[in-house]
Amino acid sequence: MPCLARWLVLLTLLSHSAAQENVGIGLDLSVGVEGVLPSLARPANASRIFHGIVFDAGSTGTRIHVYTFIQKDPELPLLEKETFQSVKPGLSAYADTPETAGETVRQLLRVAKKAVPHVEWERTPVVLRATAGLRLLPPKKAQALLDEVEVAFEESPFFVPDNSVHIMNGTDEGILAWVTVNFLTGQLQAKTKKTVGTLDLGGASTQITFLPKFKKTIESAPPDHIARFDLLSTTYELYTHSYLGNGIKAARLTALGALGAEGLERKVFESSCLSRKFREDWSFGGLTYKISGIPDGSTGFTECYKEMLKVVKGVIHQPPELQDSNTFYAFSYYFDIAVEAGLIDERRGGMVKVQDYSIRAKEVCNKLSMYLATKPFLCMDITYITCLLKDGFGFKDETILKLTQKVNNVETSWALGAIFDYFQNIKIH
Repeated sequence: MPCLARWLVLLTLLSHSAAQENVGIGLDLSVGVEGVLPSLARPANASRIFHGIVFDAGSTGTRIHVYTFIQKDPELPLLEKETFQSVKPGLSAYADTPETAGETVRQLLRVAKKAVPHVEWERTPVVLRATAGLRLLPPKKAQALLDEVEVAFEESPFFVPDNSVHIMNGTDEGILAWVTVNFLTGQLQAKTKKTVGTLDLGGASTQITFLPKFKKTIESAPPDHIARFDLLSTTYELYTHSYLGNGIKAARLTALGALGAEGLERKVFESSCLSRKFREDWSFGGLTYKISGIPDGSTGFTECYKEMLKVVKGVIHQPPELQDSNTFYAFSYYFDIAVEAGLIDERRGGMVKVQDYSIRAKEVCNKLSMYLATKPFLCMDITYITCLLKDGFGFKDETILKLTQKVNNVETSWALGAIFDYFQNIKIH
């Protein structure tokens, strides 16, 4: 990732400038609802304001981030505020009707037109990065969606740079999350190599990234699980991998035997993780599946665990040192399912042990009827997370995870890094 070093230098200068001017960097992303931060204190001698627009095309939704920066010459920019909005489903749901994906993007571009002053439109860059939802699609269908996005961008009044629209590499996604969290927690600025690991669980893929403590971790890892790069005069050798198809929504389909199955309009996929009374048409990635509980079959945690174990066993590589006390931040669906299960507070987040997921999974799965109306997939999802952490990655029950959506009021997302990276490659006038 050749741009990582330049990006972090920019972040460091942003943080340093904020401290000098007593100006903070703060984001408040509320999924599905437009949220504009109150403007932070603006330096009196700020030379000008500029903007950047990033679309995050995920598997379950498309999100727009409109960033407003202050350029204080000769220092690098300060982040003043962010406007955010999300729409569902993700672009991959329109694999057979790509023109609808273009309309989704046009809808969100209207948010950008309201957030960015008219006089700034033509010099405000707009970029879209797609993640695992599009990586799962056949290449021709994915490209058709990207083509529609490009048309929408070209019709907009904003500046469309070269390579404005593309599918993000899964490894880049994991590394950017690791760099973001370790920068925001102050680990990268320290002289020691004490860092935190990151666990990201999306709808279609999951990523794990950490800095190994032991040489044997690197030596025993598959070659594509190790990434090396220079950052702040330090060479980092990370263990990182993205597992496509092991996101929480894709895991449901794999456990059901529905992923890649034919005859979807006729076949009903059954699971012991669901209430015997459950029957529903469920859509993901542009396809609709008929899903139900097993009317006369066994249900409960033990049976559900057997189903979910098939999704991770022999698929997920186990780094040996995860048996030790590495510190990990976990976000996305790790956070969302913990909130849904009542393990943490949605506003504050919190610390949980791996065994907390397991204990709660047993409670939920053994009382499926209680959750039939409101949270029918909770047993399946929390059991999958338990399997992924314990039997997949090999974490101990006692391992503590920090569940969070934000670090120091900044979203744990690659989107901000993407626009910083872009601005590092152009000269702002």
